[in-house]
Amino acid sequence: MSQSTPHPKFTEAMRKLSAMSEEERLSEANKELFEQAMNYAPLDIQPALMAIRKKYDEPLH
Repeated sequence: MSQSTPHPKFTEAMRKLSAMSEEERLSEANKELFEQAMNYAPLDIQPALMAIRKKYDEPLH
């Protein structure tokens, strides 16, 4: 079973997101970038991204 190369848009989004703090990643300003990563993510990575995305939906205290 061969691994396909991740989509360039996914690679770009993850590179930008990984350079940020978690707080920055979860900010509204970067939600679009995160959505881009989600949309182009390889299937094996999507569950991890979905778990992170749940943090967006939780109210910040």
